[in-house]
Amino acid sequence: MIGIIGGSGFYFLRGKTRRITVKTPYGNVTAQKTVISGKDVVFIPRHGRGHSIPPHRVNYRANMYAFKKLGVNSVLGIYATGIISKYKPGDLILAEDFIGMFTPITFFDDFKGGLKHMDVSQPHDKKLQNLVLAIAKANRIPMKKDGIIVTTVGPRFETKAEVKVLKNMGANLLSMTHAYEATLMNELELPYVAIAVGTNYACGISKERLSAEEVIGHMEKAKKKIIPLINGLIKEVY
Repeated sequence: MIGIIGGSGFYFLRGKTRRITVKTPYGNVTAQKTVISGKDVVFIPRHGRGHSIPPHRVNYRANMYAFKKLGVNSVLGIYATGIISKYKPGDLILAEDFIGMFTPITFFDDFKGGLKHMDVSQPHDKKLQNLVLAIAKANRIPMKKDGIIVTTVGPRFETKAEVKVLKNMGANLLSMTHAYEATLMNELELPYVAIAVGTNYACGISKERLSAEEVIGHMEKAKKKIIPLINGLIKEVY
């Protein structure tokens, strides 16, 4: 069964749906269980209904643990991202790696059972990545590759100085959520793939003032490309 987590501008899946509450050691999670193509899909809106939860208040541990508890065996994360370089607004980008030094999070609150330092040399599952690329090609959906997402705390946008530093570190995309989820997915050893939507040029790259409306607008437009990818994954992963 596949799990999907969506954020800004992507709050639900269409289909035969029921809301469920999942109890976890980290708090309760409200999820959507939807039947698509005869298969159960678990969807979690990371910002809650009506985008009521800002990025620094999302209960990432509860959300990711809920997937595991429900028996999900593969997870797709969808992210609105600012663009530092290489891409343009509206692009769909397959995430390859991430920078998350500013976003400490873990399930390992102690080392009583032994040292736990996860290897994340391949943070996104290669089989799922190749599957996404194949589905995109079959549906004639342009999919860029090599996304390096740096995650900042939010909810404010980054400064020009910060973006300059982050670019020099090797990042080409910005997120306020990705590194949290990527870290936890690897700790749970759940196969995970991430698709970024380029929603705006970052501060200093853009000549205009940044706005949340611009982000949501590009996510809305990207849905017509994201839905066929989701449907394709559902057919292949169970």
